[in-house]
Amino acid sequence: MAYKNKGLSRRDFLKQSSCLSSVAAMQTLGLASLLGASKSLASNDYKALVFIFLDGGNDAFNMLVPRGAGALRTDYEAGRRAVALPADQLQPITLSAPAVIYGGENYNDFGLHPACGHMAEMFNNQDMSLICNIGNLFEPTTRDQFLTNTTTLPPQLFSHADQQRQFQSEPALPFSFGWGGRLAELVDGYNSASTVSPLISLSGLNAFQVSQDSILSPYVLGSNGVTPLWSYNGTRKSMIEQAIGSIDASSHLMMQKHRDIFNSAIDAQGIINDAFSEATATGIDYDAIFAAAGSADTKIGAQLKTIAKMIAGRASTGNNRPIYFVKMTGFDAHKNLLADHDVLMGELDAALKGFRDVLTAQGDFDNVLSFVGSEFARTLTPNGDDATTGTDHAWGGHAILMGGMIEGGQLFGEHPDLKLNQGLDASSGRGRWVPTTATTQCVSVIAHWFGLSKSELPQLFPSVVNFPDPFQSDANLGFISPMGGV
Repeated sequence: MAYKNKGLSRRDFLKQSSCLSSVAAMQTLGLASLLGASKSLASNDYKALVFIFLDGGNDAFNMLVPRGAGALRTDYEAGRRAVALPADQLQPITLSAPAVIYGGENYNDFGLHPACGHMAEMFNNQDMSLICNIGNLFEPTTRDQFLTNTTTLPPQLFSHADQQRQFQSEPALPFSFGWGGRLAELVDGYNSASTVSPLISLSGLNAFQVSQDSILSPYVLGSNGVTPLWSYNGTRKSMIEQAIGSIDASSHLMMQKHRDIFNSAIDAQGIINDAFSEATATGIDYDAIFAAAGSADTKIGAQLKTIAKMIAGRASTGNNRPIYFVKMTGFDAHKNLLADHDVLMGELDAALKGFRDVLTAQGDFDNVLSFVGSEFARTLTPNGDDATTGTDHAWGGHAILMGGMIEGGQLFGEHPDLKLNQGLDASSGRGRWVPTTATTQCVSVIAHWFGLSKSELPQLFPSVVNFPDPFQSDANLGFISPMGGV
């Protein structure tokens, strides 16, 4: 379904303003009729995508760790040294299929970070899987090609800002659009009853939700929902309403634009509050569920709770393909890795547990795919030799997939062999792994599940044509269940 340029319609303007205005429809149909029609649409083929971005470079090789007596564990301990996690402290996971290790061997004995007990339970319950060693790539690349500079590399490799932008778009310059924003444009037909942008951010403006044609823009919420206009009450409210009401077709164009944006913001606040009211009407105790998961007081927990409420209240927004963005910060661990990463992993673990449990209670877990990733991983070797040391910027890392459509309990892609100065190590013994799966390959599978045809994928990722077909079995990216709605 190619994206259609719909011109400067009322709906397009409202999406550009990152909000909504359905006042005319409400006056004509009545709020109850409008929500009833929206609910009928929302129950038909609903899918939501939640992108949880770990800002700063997650140390993925202390998130997923080899156990046992094999060479992979031996190489892990030799490389990690002071920041190696003891095998008996890891949360054990049971793989439903053997993990493929670079070089062709299989390995079955892995554990998750000690703070990730809930994630281990979800993995073992087959609600979650991981993609191994994914990262920004413009074309398939080997260690020798990297060292001899005989391949096209992602621009400004190992730079936070550049790799974050490329992870949220694709590894090419100039930046044109984020894959979330472009995906929303390409599946816009699913959101024909939309009253608010299908691009919802809980973490401000971002590259991920930048659209190509600028008709869709993100609607930004606070961690706990709508942030109301400051001091918009009493006499101040009356004065503002009088001033806005005095603007007409004879007023300056800038004044008319200000009026329209202001009115749209007010309308948006009302409809988002309606969505929250719908969530309340389900009878689900969101606070209790997140508290039981241990995520009552974290920002990431609050953000995912808000997203769950928006999903429950989708009849008010009319979106059948919403795309949410959340960002966790603090992963740039050049020092104090063990202590700081433990806190972050614990917060992520609890928030994902709460989110899974709430979505299950709502009956939405099968319809919501959560993708958790970072711009790059960290070096296998630490920066020092004591327990307060950290790690440096690296390349390929691991991403998390969660949802009822996921073939759970598996490690997809190809795990590095963790051997320094050979194999995949794009450095002089630091353990910067050349990715064996491009982020664009992995996300192409997600985008196809979301409603994009395979022939449309180059519109989302022009560079995806440089890689082997991600839907072929040898790519080991079959993480969407045949019953998952592709």
